[in-house]
Amino acid sequence: MILSEPSEVRRKIALDLGADHVIDPTKENFVEAVLEYTRGWGAKLYLEATGVPQIIWPDLEKVIWKARGINATVVIVARADVKIPLTGEVFQVRRARIVGSQGHSGHGTFPRVISLMASGMDMTKIISKTITLEEVPEYIKRLQTDKSLVKVTMLNP
Repeated sequence: MILSEPSEVRRKIALDLGADHVIDPTKENFVEAVLEYTRGWGAKLYLEATGVPQIIWPDLEKVIWKARGINATVVIVARADVKIPLTGEVFQVRRARIVGSQGHSGHGTFPRVISLMASGMDMTKIISKTITLEEVPEYIKRLQTDKSLVKVTMLNP
């Protein structure tokens, strides 16, 4: 798995959780890095979870276009206020497709996550901060903007 993430904290967590490679898109060229890591083949699956498609989409299209592999899928999971700047030819010629998914909307998502956790998956690695009940309102706001936070958990009162 290759993760592109500007937050150093999140890149480190991704490596701890098993990512093979991490890309800092503020310092590295996403397209070149993906092509290097995949030996030019590109990925079969791209997950767009940024919520800023106007920034990431041109690179997604470029890596799909340049890759030797075909039939890539882009899964969009983040909501965005802007439209995706889509170039149809990239998806026609490279036989790629776009699908949407909303992780919390059902389709067996929660049962699968619970099964993974029950099988021993260590979720504590993604907890950035443990807070008290009194701190909940503050951290609801902070989680929206503080990219050093990944998940926050509350102490049992």
